[in-house]
Amino acid sequence: MAAEGLTRGAWSVVRKRLAAALGCALLAAMLACGPAAAGAAPQTPVAAGAEPRIALIIGNASYATSRLKNPRNDAGLMARTLAAAGFDVMTVMDGTAEDMRRAVADFGSRLQTPGAVALFYYAGHGVQVDGDNYLIPLGATIATTEDVTEFGVPLHSVMRTMARSSTRLNIVVLDACRDNPFAAGVWTATVTGLASVVAPAGTIIAYATGPGQLADDGIGANSPYTAALASEMLQPGKTLEDVFRATRRHVIERTANRQTPWEHSSLVTQFSFVPQASNTVAPETAAQTARLAEMTAWEAIQSSQDVVVLHNHITRYPNGLFAELASVRIAKIEALHTRTPWSWMMTGGIDATERLMAAQATHDKALMLDADGAPAADIALAVKLYTEAAAEGLPAALYRVGRAYDKGRGVSKDLLEAARWYERAADAGYPAAMAALGTMHEFGEGAAPNLVEALRLYRAAADGGDVAGITSLAYLYSQGKGVAKNSAEARRLYRLAAENKHPRAMYNLALMDLAGEGARPNTASALGLLEAAAGYGHAAAYVELARIYDRGRGVARNPARAAETALKAVQAGRTEGRGIDIAAQGLSFATRRQIQKQLALQGLYRGTIHGFFNTETRQALQIMAQR
Repeated sequence: MAAEGLTRGAWSVVRKRLAAALGCALLAAMLACGPAAAGAAPQTPVAAGAEPRIALIIGNASYATSRLKNPRNDAGLMARTLAAAGFDVMTVMDGTAEDMRRAVADFGSRLQTPGAVALFYYAGHGVQVDGDNYLIPLGATIATTEDVTEFGVPLHSVMRTMARSSTRLNIVVLDACRDNPFAAGVWTATVTGLASVVAPAGTIIAYATGPGQLADDGIGANSPYTAALASEMLQPGKTLEDVFRATRRHVIERTANRQTPWEHSSLVTQFSFVPQASNTVAPETAAQTARLAEMTAWEAIQSSQDVVVLHNHITRYPNGLFAELASVRIAKIEALHTRTPWSWMMTGGIDATERLMAAQATHDKALMLDADGAPAADIALAVKLYTEAAAEGLPAALYRVGRAYDKGRGVSKDLLEAARWYERAADAGYPAAMAALGTMHEFGEGAAPNLVEALRLYRAAADGGDVAGITSLAYLYSQGKGVAKNSAEARRLYRLAAENKHPRAMYNLALMDLAGEGARPNTASALGLLEAAAGYGHAAAYVELARIYDRGRGVARNPARAAETALKAVQAGRTEGRGIDIAAQGLSFATRRQIQKQLALQGLYRGTIHGFFNTETRQALQIMAQR
């Protein structure tokens, strides 16, 4: 069914590769784009990647008041572009609140496929109330702030649905910051634009313009942001960061600096809408060499006040790791050299906007290098990039430098140095840093033992939505450590963090279920939580599962499965940086014999299958841990 044929309030799910046109004034929060002819459709459909790709696009235009000009064109262009990039596209046109909520629920059910890539795109009116963003459906009568919160669809409900899925990557794109849609009514928004939202792990959120700012609807058939984004998305080999950066440049140019797209990223993996052709991909060693060469060149000029030198660096490395930082420094130097009474205002403006955005871009590049299994050279370079971004005051970068020293990743391990960086990030309001610093105070590692300070930091981190902080706070309540023991509160907090996919919370809540702490014993619930935590590679969860299958606690006794799970615990322990001594877990001889059999099947053990963990068995387990 073509989108244009839908009646107001109707919605349709389109699974065809070429989706029909959608409409909206985009709530832009994620993806970037380059210049494109207004409304131009993709020229050539592209083969999808190996992972499932699922998109929900909502376009609201036909409001009773404050109708929007470009939403259907914008959303239609985005639907066709994503379909060409291999996405299964669900569309909602001119949706009521019920239509939108039903579509989000359906979207969430489709995201349970492990490893999928999810993209949510909204085009329509959007407003913020008390720091929360709301997507405005059709049929909503907005007269007061309470009406917005009652009839609007909260953005956080969409993001929560995506966060609870099994996806490896979540993309949110919002282009709905055009104006206050209720200026002529009884109620008028007191804050323009949308509020900035912190992206959960594995998520990138892109806005058509900066937080609290208004976006240009454009004079053509499409908004400047969506037109640029759709074009850049189909450029072969471009990463998400490349797409966003290119889109930002085009929008700034087309709007004469009136509009600057903004992203917030917590990505840890790479993604391209259209993969680079395999025969044109440069060898990884060549890419590493190029990155190191640029790093060396940047270190030689990073303190330079010579605009020509900085321009030469950009010319030599136009898409390099430091191109945006170099551009910002050029702008600041030129503003200072104007020698007018307004120079201080210009440089201050640069510090507050462009410098922060350049630092965010540098931080995001570092995240891409700092991936699991990355070469040591890339990890070391990532730390240098984090440090560059931290020098501009970016809280996320301050935290990442602290974590590097905390884990000895890319630099020598130094807990005192880690604590200093964590403290700076925590003072800047970064919840993850509060949780990390709280742990240092709790255990007296890198910081003075101080349970009162640890409790304060954990509470602040939890209030900021950090799942590690929530989990650590729950642990204090469960143990009565620095606070009165409260099993009910511990369970509540663990459950909140577990719902947000935190494996340590899942594991600890499972132990409470098994022990009947704060509720009746519930082996079935514990088993589900442990399986979920193990799915994230939690070594202790694997160990507990091995014990459950070994003893037949709430399940049929299964020595073979217990052995398989125990061996996974050994491998997961190495990934976590700690050894798992299977011999010390009190497993039955039946399970121990199964462990020896499975080691023998893998060619690691050639001794007798007797269930005694002799020297040969332990050596086989050590080899297993290294795999």
